[in-house]
Order: sequence, then structure tokens, then C-alpha cells
Amino acid sequence: TSAGVNRSAVGQRWYAAPMHKFEKYDPSVIESDWYEWWQKQGLFKPSKNDAQCTIKTDSGDFSMLLPPPNVTGVLHIGHALTLSIQDAIARWNRMNGRSVNWVPGTDHAGISLQSVVEKRLKRESGKTRHDLGRKGFLDLVWEYKRSHGDQIKKQTMRVGASLNWDSEYFTMDAHHSQTVRDAFIRLYDDGLVYRATKM
Repeated sequence: TSAGVNRSAVGQRWYAAPMHKFEKYDPSVIESDWYEWWQKQGLFKPSKNDAQCTIKTDSGDFSMLLPPPNVTGVLHIGHALTLSIQDAIARWNRMNGRSVNWVPGTDHAGISLQSVVEKRLKRESGKTRHDLGRKGFLDLVWEYKRSHGDQIKKQTMRVGASLNWDSEYFTMDAHHSQTVRDAFIRLYDDGLVYRATKM
């Protein structure tokens, strides 16, 4: 043990865990340090036959998708409940020897995001999306996503959710957008969806 470091053996590996000396518990410092440490150790990434597993099984992989919160808002108590339940499931599967991939992401919220960005554009510059053109407006949407999506990510990390951030996605990513287009084209070609003017 050295100053500020507690070396712990987990399986055949050694981890330098953060240590603190406070008169009283300070969650803002301690919890953020632990999460950063977990991330650096790669403890939330899928890994077969990990030395940290207490029980070895042949049950293979376990994947789970976090329902993506809307990028237009911030997390609330409902999100915290979902995160708590899914985190317990992810950690339980890891302890049972499974390779766990818990995938995080954010949803672009379609019309809601467009409305929020349009109102902000009008308020700040007096312009509309038509003034910017499609590409210019999409650039503005991505800028909004970067600022607000990061806030959601920080909140999710703050509650200690053991997500695999290497797999993080946004529903407007090129791959996801193409997948949605392909699905709707197939549905249209099969006569399962159609366009019409109706009341």
C-alpha cells in the first residue's frame, strides 16, 4: 500500500484503487473517483472468462440495451429507477461469469428535438430552419446533441451505472439512420406501409 493507493488482488490481476482520507464521507469526490477508476480498469466492457468473476459458467454472452433517454431533456427519477434495475441485472450476470454488454445511448426524439432547436434558433438569431437549409440545420441539431447528450452521459455516470461506453450510440448516427430507412423501404415494398392524404 502506498499513499492514496490501495492495491487489491482480483483473480490474477492487481488494481490500484482510489483511497481518500476525509473526516466525513464526501460522495461528490469519492463516487466520481470510483467510477473513473472502474472505467480505467475496463470493468464494464464485455470480457469472456474474466478473472473478476466469482462463478464460472458456460452461459455465454448477455446483452442489454438501455432505453435511450431523449436528448432534449435531462434525467429524472424514472430514469434513475430504470438504471438501478438494469444495473443490478448487468452486475448479477457479470458475477455469474457472463460476458456482459450493457449498451447506452440517447434518442433524437424526432419532432421534439426539431422543435427545441428551431425555437432556440429563432430566439437567438431570428432565423428559421429554412434560412439555414437542411445541412445547416442538421449541423445545429448535432451541436445541440453534443451539449445536451454530454449532460445526460454525466448524469448516468454519476449514478454509477455499469454501462459499456465504448458501445454508446445516438439514434441519428449514420448506421442507425440507414437501418431505419432500410426497414421502412422493405415495409413499403411489401405493401405493409403506405403514404396517403387523410383526415
